[in-house]
Amino acid sequence: MDVLNASSRVALAALVHDLGKLAQRADLPFPAEKKETHIQLYCPHHPEGNWWSHHHAAYTALAFDVIEQNAPALIRGEMTPFASRDASEGEITDSLVNAAAMHHCPKTLMQWIIATADRMASGFEREEFEKYNDNGGNREEVAGTGKNHFQARQLTLFEQIRLAEEKGEPLTPGSLKWRYPLKPLSPESLFPVKREGYEPDNNETAKKEYAALWEAFREGLEKIPDSHRQAWPLWLDHFDTAWLTYTHAVPSATAFGTRPDVSLYDHSKATAALAVALWRYHLCHPCDDNEAIRKIADRTAEGDWDTDKFLLIQGDFFGIQDFIFAEGSQTNRQAAKLLRGRSFYVSLLTELAALKILEALELPSTSQIINAAGKFLIVAENSPETEARLKCVREELNQWFLDNTYGMAGIGLAWQTASSNDFLKGKNPDGGFSGLVKKLFEALETAKLQQFSLCGQASPVLPIGEFSAPCQWHGNLPADGKGNSDSCALSRDQIMIGKQLTREGKRILILKVEDEEAIRTDNLDLCELPVFGYRVAFTGDAQQSGKFAGLVSGGVLRRCWDCSLPQDMHSVLWHGYARRNINGYVPRFDWEDRQEEGKYAGVTDEEDADWRNSGIKPFGHIACENRQQLMDGKWAGQVALVTLKGDVDNLGNIFRRGLHNPERKQHYSFARMAALSRQLNNFFAVWLPAKCVAERDYANTYTVFAGGDDFFMIGPWRNTQRLAGEIAARFRAYTAENPEIHLSAGMIMSKPGYPVHALAEAAEDALAEAKRRDGKNAACLFRQTVCWDDWAKLEDAEARIDALGADYSLSTGYLYSLFSLIDMAETANRPEASLWRSKLAYRTARTLASDGRLTPEARQHAHRAIVTDIGEKGIAAFKGAYRIPLFNYFYRKR
Repeated sequence: MDVLNASSRVALAALVHDLGKLAQRADLPFPAEKKETHIQLYCPHHPEGNWWSHHHAAYTALAFDVIEQNAPALIRGEMTPFASRDASEGEITDSLVNAAAMHHCPKTLMQWIIATADRMASGFEREEFEKYNDNGGNREEVAGTGKNHFQARQLTLFEQIRLAEEKGEPLTPGSLKWRYPLKPLSPESLFPVKREGYEPDNNETAKKEYAALWEAFREGLEKIPDSHRQAWPLWLDHFDTAWLTYTHAVPSATAFGTRPDVSLYDHSKATAALAVALWRYHLCHPCDDNEAIRKIADRTAEGDWDTDKFLLIQGDFFGIQDFIFAEGSQTNRQAAKLLRGRSFYVSLLTELAALKILEALELPSTSQIINAAGKFLIVAENSPETEARLKCVREELNQWFLDNTYGMAGIGLAWQTASSNDFLKGKNPDGGFSGLVKKLFEALETAKLQQFSLCGQASPVLPIGEFSAPCQWHGNLPADGKGNSDSCALSRDQIMIGKQLTREGKRILILKVEDEEAIRTDNLDLCELPVFGYRVAFTGDAQQSGKFAGLVSGGVLRRCWDCSLPQDMHSVLWHGYARRNINGYVPRFDWEDRQEEGKYAGVTDEEDADWRNSGIKPFGHIACENRQQLMDGKWAGQVALVTLKGDVDNLGNIFRRGLHNPERKQHYSFARMAALSRQLNNFFAVWLPAKCVAERDYANTYTVFAGGDDFFMIGPWRNTQRLAGEIAARFRAYTAENPEIHLSAGMIMSKPGYPVHALAEAAEDALAEAKRRDGKNAACLFRQTVCWDDWAKLEDAEARIDALGADYSLSTGYLYSLFSLIDMAETANRPEASLWRSKLAYRTARTLASDGRLTPEARQHAHRAIVTDIGEKGIAAFKGAYRIPLFNYFYRKR
């Protein structure tokens, strides 16, 4: 048996087990007789009253034709572990479509496996599930909202997160104010909207929204290249992205008092991962099907729900900052290319490490349930063979990092066993799924302290080769004597990747090949260094390569990823290929820049030539972007950059207990954890780069990395400050204005030639300073820490300084003297500190007295305005933070 292909088929059956919910809500026009037949085949029957519930299961079978038309063989031919129509009629009940659709009334072992995974992904206790399964199907109304399954829209998990431990009132759908728009995935549709005025109040309107979504999904499946159907794992990876694109905002459950806060995608993805692992466990522990069904169906002591059937595998990239910001003698010459190449390489290494594990364990891509910012989580079956293979992979990963980074970076692996009961709700924070999450955190922390297994078999002494010089791009690595300069293969690949990422329409191919010549074509740009046994290639238009049909048929193409950036905030993120959001935004030279070339005076000839040849803006040009042209044609303003680094506050608590409060009837589940991780990552990895593409003010901000819960950006000094405020404000909107979820950021202003690694360290220190504020939720700039609410007010304060300076010809000396008054206002414990107000009034009067244009009345009015706006609304209100608008004022004038 081909275990990987068989596992992919199990994954697909589980992934689309609730396809019928989308089809039913779209009210697809199936013939009445056919629909009635399917209802009687796939839906639970209730003798009392003679009715059938859970009609969506029948719709799953009815709508399956749409999947079948654009997928590998699903009916005939090799269909293990499902029955094929080539087999005898007696086995046809165990077909793939039946396994998907029979999850509410399972009969065969495969059907029970998917039904059980469905229950585990939701965290259902046995009594709740049986009640839901027996009675819930006819109660298609979301409690407390008056909305049925057509009209109800998905809640957001962010609105429900509570970090305080007070009991509080239970959260109900009716009390929650935010919903996700029912639209395909795009940067803009990631944001929730106010429920009031959005949720449809009639079925006809609601069904039309679903029908449009269904039609877009159907058309989207046709974009997957036909040739890719030859490779189950490759096709399934593409399908997974399509399924995400069109079901990320479809509520997975709307019946029997359930809270519709998990999308159809996140629930089905979790179900698929668990179903594959559960089937694989039973494959490793064969027994009579009837006995296996009896145990899997019984959660009492007679069953096997306490058996550790699952292995949860975590990966975490460590040493990210040292890896990205390493230096060499020539680093600053190609700093921009190296930054984007190294940042991308971190994500690439994490993706390839996860792929290495998946292929070693013969698991499909859907078994990778979390993938964000250098971290991943894979679900496998618990068996001695699985653990043995994992140890081999860990040794191979360790050796690659020792050979190519000399231990400065690596990927730590940890795994944790789990039983079916561990995925259920549990009665306390340390029980059920919440307890399992705690164990996962602890296992990963332990792995971080055991890097490279140096206390085990690995040798702590690295061999010294015959290298004449260090790499000029990474001074801690030896040059290998290849290429046109003193460099190593890793640095050359990173520079090449930095160039490739700037080109439009690029796709990334992951190849497994023995014969190098088999993949050397004009349409592929190959990385030099193999990574964990894979070759990485960049390619242009897929049409020129025949959509890589030859690579697929030869078994060479393992993955094909679309990493393109959306061109605007409404671009749907689906182009027929599996998507990975690992491509940061890069500023480019455009037509408007050509009209203002005078502002770049002083940029080095080398940077200027690089800019004009590549179209990519070096840091020297980016630093000029906030200069302003004066009336006489000259340019004013600082030539400087701001380095911005930020992350989400209290992330560990958000994941460990933010969604678990039984008193509020909040319960953590596997699907909720996966959804929360994906949604948090999307803000930084999808929305933030798209924002830079879409808005002119931020088009010159360089995304070093953005994903998971953090971001690192370099841009023009003033616009990057504004972007920081925009990120904080939009993150608040993204998290449904929940005051318990926020982020902090640190900013450093510098000249463009300053070493990047020093900028990274300084920005990290500024971020740490911001997080020292009580409650965090702050920004640090010019060594001043302010909460985000004050950040917006300081923007207004700067505008007011501008206006007062222009209206009353306030001198530089006068405004500069305000710094000493701020110093006094900050030292409230000293008696003379209170004199700052009188000093301000005196200096202001002296300054205005020298302006002969003002009448006595106008002078009095001006004095009141300045003392009020600068004194009370400025220095008194903000204390030291008032330095920020003052500094900005001076930097814009110089």
